[in-house]
Amino acid sequence: MDSRIFEQWEANAEDYTTLVNGMGTPHHRKILNPCVERLLGDVRGKRLLDAGCGEGYLSQYYAKHGADVVGVDISEKMIALCKQRPYDESIEFFVGDICSLDFIENSSFDLVLCNLVLLNVPCFLDALQEFFRTLKFKGLLVFSIIHPAFNVFGPGRWVLDEKSPDSGRRKGRYFVFDNYFDEKEYLIQWKTRAGTPFPKQFSFFHRSISTYVKALTSSGFRLLDLEEPRPVDDDPFFERERRIPFFLVLKAEKLER
Repeated sequence: MDSRIFEQWEANAEDYTTLVNGMGTPHHRKILNPCVERLLGDVRGKRLLDAGCGEGYLSQYYAKHGADVVGVDISEKMIALCKQRPYDESIEFFVGDICSLDFIENSSFDLVLCNLVLLNVPCFLDALQEFFRTLKFKGLLVFSIIHPAFNVFGPGRWVLDEKSPDSGRRKGRYFVFDNYFDEKEYLIQWKTRAGTPFPKQFSFFHRSISTYVKALTSSGFRLLDLEEPRPVDDDPFFERERRIPFFLVLKAEKLER
């Protein structure tokens, strides 16, 4: 993994953990997480790798639902934060690079979850190959990304109207997008809940949908499902996300080579 990625997540670990707040952002809770859970299916009694686990809230969630969870993240501070709060002691947390999981044995997991991580790493093909190696035959990979065709952390942006009194959020006028096939890195400055900037910018790597799908199949996976999840209710906060998808979630199965 590029050392810059490690440095970004180390510097931003505490602010990111505060932002996620042990349960995910509203976008996670109302759009992404229900879709991911549906695609993973029943996790009871299954060994699950949370690849790029961050501060560990999904590791906690799936451990409580009966999975045997291993969480891996490149940031030492993130893993330390996982362990500072009360957590299910059955979870094993490790500092590690998802693009080189040398400490994990072949064919040792039933499920791999990689939630909003591959879009932040330059070595995503290496990561997919490691997921294939560590999964059992017929094991499942579920990974999510920001939707490449509507990528607000890449070549896309909303043109916005005034704030809505119903949601406290600016309404979308229309979405602008260009240069979809120009796959490159974007440096994005996030802000805390208080509106102050994170210590470092995050790297986001824009890639086309076909790039992700071809990488999956070339790594030995069979694509089973692809979803563009919608908000689960009519909350006016998600006016924009009901019009165009924010996330893309893919489910794939390991095939025998």
